[in-house]
Amino acid sequence: MPHLLTSNELPDTPTPPSTSAFRPRLLQFQHPGEDEPRALRPTRHIPRAPQDLEPLRRQASSIIDAILADTGPEEAEVRKKLRQHVAKNPGQPERALLRHLLCLSVREDEAVSG
Repeated sequence: MPHLLTSNELPDTPTPPSTSAFRPRLLQFQHPGEDEPRALRPTRHIPRAPQDLEPLRRQASSIIDAILADTGPEEAEVRKKLRQHVAKNPGQPERALLRHLLCLSVREDEAVSG
């Protein structure tokens, strides 16, 4: 197999001019205007105020409470992991639930592929 490294030295013989029809051209950047569809305009991240998260936090808390209220022995490990996520994210049940679900999806993907 030939090597793919090239020399930094100039060749002893001149290189013939290229006969390709390629001609580079400079493209001008255009700022997206208000008349463009929203999907094409870049979005700016606007941080949410804590009061905007209250409905989400209440919903996440109720989901967590429902999971932890279950007493089935087959889901004991899931409840243990969820408690750990809640402990690591105090006051942020939405983050605890998200991290818990992400961990579950990773474990499920590993079980399917392995």
